[in-house]
Amino acid sequence: MTDQQAQFQVLIVDDSRVIRRAATKILEKEFDVVEAEDGEDAWEEIQKNKSISVVFTDLGMPNLDGYGLLKKIRDSDDPAIGNLPVIIITGAEESEGAKEEVLSLGATDFISKPFDSVSLKSRASSHINYRNEVQSLEKRAATDKLTGLATEAVFNEHGEKVLAYAERHGANLTLVHLELNKFAKLFVKYGKHVSEQILVKVTSIIQEVLRKEDVAGRIGVSKFGILLMEADNEGATQVVTRICQRLKNMKMKLGQDVVQLSFNAGITNFEKQDEEIAFEQLSVQAEGALKKSISTGQCQIIHYNTGHAVEKSPVIQHIDVNVEDIIKKIVAGQSSISQPELASAVRKLIPVLQLADQQLKLGLSKVVPHLKKRLNND
Repeated sequence: MTDQQAQFQVLIVDDSRVIRRAATKILEKEFDVVEAEDGEDAWEEIQKNKSISVVFTDLGMPNLDGYGLLKKIRDSDDPAIGNLPVIIITGAEESEGAKEEVLSLGATDFISKPFDSVSLKSRASSHINYRNEVQSLEKRAATDKLTGLATEAVFNEHGEKVLAYAERHGANLTLVHLELNKFAKLFVKYGKHVSEQILVKVTSIIQEVLRKEDVAGRIGVSKFGILLMEADNEGATQVVTRICQRLKNMKMKLGQDVVQLSFNAGITNFEKQDEEIAFEQLSVQAEGALKKSISTGQCQIIHYNTGHAVEKSPVIQHIDVNVEDIIKKIVAGQSSISQPELASAVRKLIPVLQLADQQLKLGLSKVVPHLKKRLNND
């Protein structure tokens, strides 16, 4: 089995264990095969398993039949699921009318029982190869070559989708436009190669701060867009403040010069109670706030709704503390412990939490990285 075949899985859906095992036996030497006993089981697997690239499904099954599964796949809001190749496993009992119906629902192809091993393998292989090629093309088109972030077109397209989701589900969404201060002067003075290195480094700072569900894109030469899902104004401000602070603390030595970088930032929100708005209008708002930030010459974060600089969240200081002393104070009921002391104590305990999570299975795999980010936001 090649690395590509292991990455792209084949899902076999049939309520007959005999049929599933027969298909798996034919394919398993060359492909990674997943089985499901009905449409409900298959739908659950498809939603959680992003490696599934081809679906072979029977029509007549309990709980959710092949027609229902095909409809769920084609109606999915996720393009990766909605475009899955679905090959219908047909038996002698299936009429021409049934085949026409599943074709109208979006079936990709048919294969008859009993399986012909050559046909089954060739269909799996051709669809996996095609899907791999399409995904590679999509990835190249969707990604900025230098930074690896979403291109402006893809970022805006994604923005439209997440805004529609936020409006439909009553969620919060924040859009941020960030621009490197005086980048044109850096480009003229140090040239293209150095300027590109700067952009790559800046990208890494942005990615370090963002959560998995957040999306960043390069929307100009030295301009970045960030979509923060389910982030209110305060939470979004904290994220942008950390990005700006980390960039400010990063000094680059270029020849005899030491260059300090900084961002101007414009921020706008869509909140649960707001009326519907187009993503293009949100972009205009964020851009207007960014331009006002640039005009101040002070590298501020400007919020569109107020037109004023956002008060930056304080940076948590690094100080040395004795953890045992802190614990004794807490046990004794003393409240005179400063935030920097608490932060430094937790910072020292992070290795303990990591080891405890590994050995005691405490479910802290997401908590610990979050603590690290919050406590090292300087």
